[in-house]
Amino acid sequence: MSATQVRPQRPYSISPARSLKDIDAIRNLILTYSQSQVPKQILVLTSEAASLPGRYSLPHGEMLLARTPEQAPIGWVGLRPFPEMSDPQAPVRDTDICQFKRLFVLEEYRGKGIGKVLVQEVIKTAREKGYKEIRISAEIQLEREIESYKRWGFVEREKYFEGAEPDLVFLALRL
Repeated sequence: MSATQVRPQRPYSISPARSLKDIDAIRNLILTYSQSQVPKQILVLTSEAASLPGRYSLPHGEMLLARTPEQAPIGWVGLRPFPEMSDPQAPVRDTDICQFKRLFVLEEYRGKGIGKVLVQEVIKTAREKGYKEIRISAEIQLEREIESYKRWGFVEREKYFEGAEPDLVFLALRL
């Protein structure tokens, strides 16, 4: 892009979710996502939605919300310490590893690069918070998404928690 060219503005914005309204928007996005899941996962997601910000609490976690120009919520991703801290708001973190979770974009907004930018932003946020590694688990059937993670530098690794579903792929990126 030359100096005289202007980059077109994105038809959406991404920013940290800090207000109660933002948290409610993420709660609704989680509940929308849960409708496409198996019953066991619906329980996990419903519980997580009810406890927000929960494991994504500041100062070590973050929730990033994508919105339309009219401020309608259209997607989100969460960042949390790994392994899970007993007190996510503790002033000192005992791990240099984090995990991003729940990358989700409403169906009618998919294919517009929003998910890609959410991943880029969550990686940037992890670096800013001083993490040395970021992890993700993805369902094995999400081949296109897994290949995207690999293009961004994620590599497959052994499973990193007990009781993991057998159809998950585990990936990590050194920051």
